[in-house]
Amino acid sequence: MSPLGITLLMLVSLAGFAYLSWRKLAIVMHLQPELRWDHPAARLKAVLVNGFLQQRMIARDWKPGLMHTAIFLGFLALLLRKVQLIVIGYHEPFVYPGLFGGLFAALKDVVEVAIALALVYAFYRRYVTRPKRLEPNREALLVLTLISVIIVSDLLYDGFRFALFSAQDAGIAHERSFAFLGSLVGTMMAPWSPGVLTAGYHLSYWVQLVTVFSFLVLLPAGEHFHIVTALPTLFFRRGGPTNVVPSVDLEKMMSDDADAASVRVGARTARDLIWKDGLDAFTCTECGRCKDACPAFLTGKPLSLKWVNDKLKHHLLEQRELLLAPLAAGAEDPLPALVGTVISEDALWACTTCGYCEAACPIELEHLPKFFKLRQQQVMMEGAFPHELKPVFEAYESQSNPWGLPSQTRADWAQGLDVPLLTDASQWSELDVLFYVGSAESFDPRGQKIARAFVNILRAAGVRFAILGEAETSTGECVRRAGNEMLFQQLATTLVGTLDGLGVKRIVTCDPHAFNSLKNEYPEFGGHYEVQHHSVFIAGLLRDGRLRLQPSFERVLFHDPCYLGRHNGEYDAPRQVIRLLAKDELKEFDLHGPKAMCCGAGGARMWQEESIGTRINVERAEQALAQQPQVIATACPYCAVMIEDGLKALGREGEATTRDIAELVAEALRPAAVH
Repeated sequence: MSPLGITLLMLVSLAGFAYLSWRKLAIVMHLQPELRWDHPAARLKAVLVNGFLQQRMIARDWKPGLMHTAIFLGFLALLLRKVQLIVIGYHEPFVYPGLFGGLFAALKDVVEVAIALALVYAFYRRYVTRPKRLEPNREALLVLTLISVIIVSDLLYDGFRFALFSAQDAGIAHERSFAFLGSLVGTMMAPWSPGVLTAGYHLSYWVQLVTVFSFLVLLPAGEHFHIVTALPTLFFRRGGPTNVVPSVDLEKMMSDDADAASVRVGARTARDLIWKDGLDAFTCTECGRCKDACPAFLTGKPLSLKWVNDKLKHHLLEQRELLLAPLAAGAEDPLPALVGTVISEDALWACTTCGYCEAACPIELEHLPKFFKLRQQQVMMEGAFPHELKPVFEAYESQSNPWGLPSQTRADWAQGLDVPLLTDASQWSELDVLFYVGSAESFDPRGQKIARAFVNILRAAGVRFAILGEAETSTGECVRRAGNEMLFQQLATTLVGTLDGLGVKRIVTCDPHAFNSLKNEYPEFGGHYEVQHHSVFIAGLLRDGRLRLQPSFERVLFHDPCYLGRHNGEYDAPRQVIRLLAKDELKEFDLHGPKAMCCGAGGARMWQEESIGTRINVERAEQALAQQPQVIATACPYCAVMIEDGLKALGREGEATTRDIAELVAEALRPAAVH
């Protein structure tokens, strides 16, 4: 071997790797700062569990997950082999000594067999079965080919080495006694002439090392940079669902102080992104898992997390010099706006904020915070947003509901039910809970049925409750996710003032969107309450024996609301309730639980037309009908409307009814449950 050759190969490849890596990492370091050192133990656990052990990947799709795990862990195991080969370049007889060397030789052969099988499956999956989420990718083909060359050349190298030297070198003979596969190849090569063996020995060695170091240079040049950055990305992940929208300091923004110029309202250019956004873009593996239940992608909209990261990655590299150049105080940012250049308006507003892409990503890349900030910039600074949202914003501002119906009629749905109103703080001591009704159940005829059913349940269980009536205002959840942070904070401040003024401590609501805002976002504005979704509240009443149900429904299919499930982790409570009122086994969508597809209402999509691709609610309705249900159960008033409308659009509303679990429970109540 040639010490000079191996030295030059390493120096050139390491220099190339360092240069290409720095081109990307320098960009990341110049983006906006954000501390991500909290909860270090949990971060390290994520690196171990989802990084090294690939648990998140295997759990969601076990076959490709195992394939990727075999290749990843295999390469980690083979790092010692590459160290051995480098040392051989300087001292040819080198082997790992003793029992360790023998066990390592055996393990290496096992690992290479596992990698070879994984490669066969990878080629088969990419070029034969071709799942929809995998797009044509020349780099993927190149990388699979390089890995194949490394494995084959290593096996051949062992064979040539054993055939040439095991008879005369005790160390190599010891290694051969453990290397079952390499030994077999060496035995097959034994009859070959010394000249052929010597030529093959040197050729296989240099082919392998040139391929390995070429691979090293390739990593930072393409999508496979994730091999380097995935573990740091996992460590610095946000952790948990995006159930809180990034806030804007409105007071500082509106002030006359000099510092006001430093306030960033959302994100306009790449310079406004945080460093983790850049790291995510360069780390995206382009596996396409984010597409599997993305409502936008599945219905033909121009959006997927993979596409966003790919476009952002190329944009950051194209604008590298401008990003790295210091921006003088008060100077206009010369970078182009992200919306319209990198992310189209159609893509920005197609997102339902369901959170599936983040939940599906094996390395927990973040998507929603970027989109929320982009929407904030578009709405609050540019005044550029879908025209359908203008009357919605105006309606919320004037009447605190998206329909613009008179706010004083907010309690009209309860006429004839004799529902108590909470009007004074002195009443709170006599109540168990406040029923926060929300706009959908106050004004929408479909939602009003759900509210009336829930009132009957509360009465049947003997729960002491009240509503706010005309004093109730919107949580503003919809406008916040549409980017109108100023209007949201006005609504939130008003509602917090009302709730605190009445001494409210415990709230139950049928609306997962209101539930999420009250529970996760209102504490930032001084609203600290114990908040429960009605599915959890009903499940608790059933456990306590305060309600008794008569199984009354067959073929019940349950649709998971995104803001109850993915954003707040509640999947069990509604299913527990349904199992008690269904005569047979609960039916599930193919896409259910953490993989459930959105109904299409979230992120203010409820109020916008769908002019691209299939309507999301129609797609979800078709998925429901494929299970042949009698009842499609929901736990959200918006889901109920969307799926019901989807059935109507298909002209198949007679095949199944859409019911909220409150309606099902109210109908299934046994008379003995009434207190």
